[in-house]
Amino acid sequence: MKAVWAMLYTTFRTLSRYPTQYLSGSVGPFLWAIPTLLLIQYANRSGLENGFTNATGLDPRLALSYLFIGGLYWNYVEGVWSVALSVRQNFLAGTLEALWVTQASRISLIMGWSLGRLIGITANSAVAVVILVILTPPLPIVSWLSAIVVLVISLMAAYGFAFFLAGLSLRYKDDGSIVSMLGNAAPLLGGVIFPITMLPLPIRVLGYAFPFTYGADVIRGLIVGSRTLIPFPWEMALIIAMGILLPIIGWISFVRLEQRARSAGLGGF
Repeated sequence: MKAVWAMLYTTFRTLSRYPTQYLSGSVGPFLWAIPTLLLIQYANRSGLENGFTNATGLDPRLALSYLFIGGLYWNYVEGVWSVALSVRQNFLAGTLEALWVTQASRISLIMGWSLGRLIGITANSAVAVVILVILTPPLPIVSWLSAIVVLVISLMAAYGFAFFLAGLSLRYKDDGSIVSMLGNAAPLLGGVIFPITMLPLPIRVLGYAFPFTYGADVIRGLIVGSRTLIPFPWEMALIIAMGILLPIIGWISFVRLEQRARSAGLGGF
């Protein structure tokens, strides 16, 4: 646990030297939501207003809230995925192997890196959350608490991808291009930018493989009442299953990729 707190403190100290990272996290949901909202308004003027309603079951007036939730949610997913970048940065700085040989477990070091970013994201999302509450019709507190629980469980699933990407950074020395590719494509495939059901079927199938697709979908259903991809109880069961299985699979992949990196002599091992 001491290692987790040490890495958490280190992450905060590093981010404190670059405060613009917090600012970018604060405006991120706006940058995700506004362009798509303009497209929806264009569709409304073009007589295509039923597209959003048919896909989500919502009034177009709730489109901003719908998209805003996606932007907020994606900030947290990126915070989890940042563990791969943290491994890469420590490798480039020459400190990774020194950390690896300490008594601290690898999982505690990695979790410390990511928790620091997630706490920072929570802090810089406060303004965005307040705006979301204002935009959303009044809801019982249980709906908001349920959305937080879903967020936590779905982020556990996202760790599965993060561990795998961290392993790739050791095995192949460069995961930056992979993270960038996934980071740019995943919001589109996972329904963050606009409803996944509006995508062509071959592309939509790819989105169904991502855990955050269901996390964002259920949170939107709880907060704005949008229609979920599958019946709500089934989707919750799927999220819980992913939250349990994907971190285990991802960690096993990380361990094996690290072993291969040692055998191949890559990454300085």
